[in-house]
Amino acid sequence: MTEFMKIGIYSPYLDTAGGGERYMMSIAEFLSQSHEVHVFLDAHLFEIGKEKIKEKIESLHGIDLSNVNFIKAPIGVGSSFFERLIFLKSYDLLFYLTDGSIFFSTAKKNILHIQSPLKNTNNDLWGNFKLSSWKLIMYNSKFTKEETENSWKIKNVIVYPPVSVDKIKPLKKEKIILSVGRFSGVSQGGQTFYASKNHKSLIDAFRKLVQENSLGEYSLHIAGAAADGDKKYLEELGKGAKDLKVYLYPNISFDDLRKLYGKALIYWHAAGYGEKDPTKMEHFGITTVEAMAAGCVPIVINLGGQKEIVEHGKSGFLWNNPSELVEDTLKVISNDTFFSKISQKAVKRSKLFSKDKFCQNIQKLL
Repeated sequence: MTEFMKIGIYSPYLDTAGGGERYMMSIAEFLSQSHEVHVFLDAHLFEIGKEKIKEKIESLHGIDLSNVNFIKAPIGVGSSFFERLIFLKSYDLLFYLTDGSIFFSTAKKNILHIQSPLKNTNNDLWGNFKLSSWKLIMYNSKFTKEETENSWKIKNVIVYPPVSVDKIKPLKKEKIILSVGRFSGVSQGGQTFYASKNHKSLIDAFRKLVQENSLGEYSLHIAGAAADGDKKYLEELGKGAKDLKVYLYPNISFDDLRKLYGKALIYWHAAGYGEKDPTKMEHFGITTVEAMAAGCVPIVINLGGQKEIVEHGKSGFLWNNPSELVEDTLKVISNDTFFSKISQKAVKRSKLFSKDKFCQNIQKLL
């Protein structure tokens, strides 16, 4: 039995409540059942407010953080090196979701989590000194590991993200295609946006699907987290789909999202389409697993971590271009028996990425 520990967890972008934050807060939730767990708030996060951050994560991801302490810590941009050395010394274990930056930690054991193909830029004497305090890296997928490990010369393990497959069940299916991914759009001038989840590509594919095949009874539902700065991007998506049955759900609650998963027939995902940069591809694909648990047939891009989740032609389909996305969708929705066969295999496949398996793997690290 593992002895009682004081554990610290730091994720610099906790306010975005994305997949990486779900990963880290699932660690916090699990370990807080038998250990003292502190989630660190840097100056930026502390200013936003711990209750606001906590409520957003619990609502979006269905995570219970009632036993977790959120505390202000001398960490992140502008913090004191010496204060941090003293502060961290009292911790038995520290988990850090790195954004590529590294700090020297005095906690007894230090574990980095890398969730995207980040290159190690800490190659000078000072960088090597800071890196020397970190003894293990957790990768969220084989894809991330393969794209990253040559740059980080540290012992590593793959711990797939936690997916609450037990909380998501198939419901009576409707003619719904669903996609879930953060509404994050960066303006590139005028009304043109770069968006990592490629929502516009999905809307364009949906237009082709319904208009060329007389499928006006189908609807496309797109859900995901959104920050205040994503308002214009959401407006742009709405304008581009005004003549279609396309519905947007920014910051939908986990309970409402579960219902959408349950009712949807098909799940679409397009992150990384048209990209060669591995950092802009889906590093794993939590929402794909969630959709599969609900009996949705996943038809997702053949890039990144998606290839580790979906077995092409068995538990879903992997597409290389929008034409294949449309063709595979037609193949599934035109044959009820074929849909049921793939749907059942998708549900079974999703169990490999359960939250229970994630917690078992975290326990092994202790």
